[in-house]
Amino acid sequence: MVRPPVDLTPELVNDPIRGYAGLRETAPLVSVTLPGVETPTWLLTRYDDMKKVYNDHRFVRDRSKVPGMEGPGIEVRMVEAYGLPVEYLEYLTSLVLLDGKDHSRLRSKVIRTFTARRVRELRPDVERIADDLLKRLIENGEGDLLHDFCYPLASTSICELIGVDAEDQPRMCAWIRQYAFDGDSAGIKAGIEGVVGYTKELIERRRVEPAGDLISGLLWDGEDEDLPTDKEMISLVFVLINTGHHPPAHFIANAVLTLLDNPAELVRLRAAPELLSGAIHELLRVISPVSIGASMYATEDLEFAGCPVKRGESVTSAILAANHDPGEFGCPERLDLSRAPKRGENHVAFGYGAHYCLGAGLAKLQADIALDRLVVQREDLRLAVGRDELEQAHWPGEGNHLVRLPVRI
Repeated sequence: MVRPPVDLTPELVNDPIRGYAGLRETAPLVSVTLPGVETPTWLLTRYDDMKKVYNDHRFVRDRSKVPGMEGPGIEVRMVEAYGLPVEYLEYLTSLVLLDGKDHSRLRSKVIRTFTARRVRELRPDVERIADDLLKRLIENGEGDLLHDFCYPLASTSICELIGVDAEDQPRMCAWIRQYAFDGDSAGIKAGIEGVVGYTKELIERRRVEPAGDLISGLLWDGEDEDLPTDKEMISLVFVLINTGHHPPAHFIANAVLTLLDNPAELVRLRAAPELLSGAIHELLRVISPVSIGASMYATEDLEFAGCPVKRGESVTSAILAANHDPGEFGCPERLDLSRAPKRGENHVAFGYGAHYCLGAGLAKLQADIALDRLVVQREDLRLAVGRDELEQAHWPGEGNHLVRLPVRI
């Protein structure tokens, strides 16, 4: 009997234990529908299967590369369903939806900005930003940790990495927030237009006066015929904004909340601060900042994980479910700061394979500095409201997220 597709409701997406567990036990691949998209997709919920699909050459991100397939893919349909301007789709969906040489060419340009050495060099700047934000929180005695600390830390760090001049950063951060938070389509469009317009200006400025930033690196690295186009550079800026704003900000806020919810582990961390690096990996596993991965399309009729997948059908990964797979992690619902390996990663919060998150190093650096300042060095940070009073909002395809995190410090 063919089962009807399962709607990915907020309750399902946000409950990796009771929600995804039922799907995981049903079959390796489960047919689901994503918000705003009528066409079902196959959902992966198991850790090993997710890692395998990312390295399977029979699947691609770019639906147009599938023989006989026309029309937009699931990601484009979801962007359209959110009411974002169609004329900006190419900026919002590039790189993430590329494969093979096209993907490697652009990714290789950006990856030089995210080398381990470059990330280490960013530490003083990120520390300065975090310390300034924390100082204001302390002076006020209370505030919204998400909006007064986490979001400014993420957006300012991204601005500095891209190359936004200091005097322009307030404007750029305002556009990012407008694009990210404004529920009105006109406001979202205004935010996107602000980012696009400024990035075009910055590209022209760096052509004349290069600096040690991402835009300059894209413009001055390689032969003329190998340089990215202006549209490609703008799309790369949006990739960095999309992946470097919401996910790291919410991860830091939820990591603080998770540690407050697990006081024994928090005491353990404060007693042994050297555990912080590994603790971040365990926190990434437990509260994966991105719940659902990008869709991949079968280029041929095939069998995956024992299930038939037809050419053109899509497969999507439930990252949060994979990171709570009991087949890989014992007692996956439990936060255990000693679980993380001494080297490498045992989670898939940043994806896997060729599309592994470009900004993973920066995100971990931000988390390391933020958690050290907020909860390791200090013992006075606490919620300003009851735990059950925290407000959540539903993001299509991403489940529920904190709206704010009121704290006293």
